[in-house]
Amino acid sequence: MAVLPRNASFKEFAEYVEVHKGPKTDKELEELWEWRQKLLGLRVITGAVARSRLPEDEQHLTLRERENKLIAEAKAQGRNIEKV
Repeated sequence: MAVLPRNASFKEFAEYVEVHKGPKTDKELEELWEWRQKLLGLRVITGAVARSRLPEDEQHLTLRERENKLIAEAKAQGRNIEKV
């Protein structure tokens, strides 16, 4: 098994660690298990859902590029833009 599945049991995790990292003490295994559980609990938010709500021509822009585009459009309409 190349990568340990998310739903692997502690026993499977211990076997995986032993194969790939060599024998570990029970305390080391518990610490590694706790660390793995913390890492599996992380969520990475990329902003893809928020970007999908934007117009198509703005979906690929960074926040700064989008801000510059909005300012340029407002100035083209004759508005005076002042940053607060």
